[in-house]
Amino acid sequence: MIINVHAHLDRKELYSDKYWEQVADGLAKRLSLSKEITMEKIVKPFSTSKKYHAEGFVEVLDKLGVDKAIITAMDFGLSIAGEPKWSIEEINRWIASQAEEYSDKLVALCAADPRRGDRAIKLLEKAVLEWDMKGVKMHPTTGFYPDNPEFFPFYEKCVELDVPLHSHTAALTPLLVESKYANPIYLDSVAVNFPELKIIMIHFGGLSWTRKCTEIMCSRPNIYTEISTHQINALTMPQQWLTNLRGFLDTPTMFGAPLSDKIMFGSDWPYLEYAMKEDVWIDWIKNIPEEGKKYGLKFEEREISKILGVNAKKILKL
Repeated sequence: MIINVHAHLDRKELYSDKYWEQVADGLAKRLSLSKEITMEKIVKPFSTSKKYHAEGFVEVLDKLGVDKAIITAMDFGLSIAGEPKWSIEEINRWIASQAEEYSDKLVALCAADPRRGDRAIKLLEKAVLEWDMKGVKMHPTTGFYPDNPEFFPFYEKCVELDVPLHSHTAALTPLLVESKYANPIYLDSVAVNFPELKIIMIHFGGLSWTRKCTEIMCSRPNIYTEISTHQINALTMPQQWLTNLRGFLDTPTMFGAPLSDKIMFGSDWPYLEYAMKEDVWIDWIKNIPEEGKKYGLKFEEREISKILGVNAKKILKL
């Protein structure tokens, strides 16, 4: 069983023109190309190709033997990127409709910035009750700390609807957003105030905050994580990454399930394809027991099965 708990679909209307221009500008500098060429040859095809809609993604899932995947938009409207042409309601409705077409494969999350106040709460309620979305994702890097008491009514609605909260926790972020807000320590406060709320720390803290995520999960039974963006760590520092993973899996928890039951597979498709293709990432995880032997590390197949799908099925009721 393979369940990818973090993936995206893409199209131009999901983000503002300023966002796409900044993406093109950033790529141009990295690739030593003109902004015009980067926009025309890379960004425009990416934002307009239907291969990044549900149909294209499901083809990838079927080819790779992935049973289910969670897809979500991102609410960047209140960041300095500004609001896109589509409203946040239209964005979420499109994601939900894409999942509806492939309900056996895709599960949709609502994307909402809690700074939208009552609008965010109403959006979440509509998304869950009318559009069959199974949780909510927020991106603190757009400019807010998750533990702000002003957002507590939003979290109360999550508890009322019995849906998990997925929140970005990594310094690796898109342009026009700020990493400091993604520090997982701010989710610790949310977990304490809302012990019935399941919280998924997206990206397992990236490279900088993975140990902090581990420490938080050890003491908060309602916090879990997924490993997207760790493709980069596995690619560039395999021995260190596997050694850390072995240590994380062995770390005893103070309350609740062991850490081996709290870590899930994710890829952030298609945004990290540049670093490691989807098929390579899946195979890399499958081959951890063999890869670990190179460094004197023992991993059991059941541990890998939990990461690849068993944990997600249980935690997220998929």
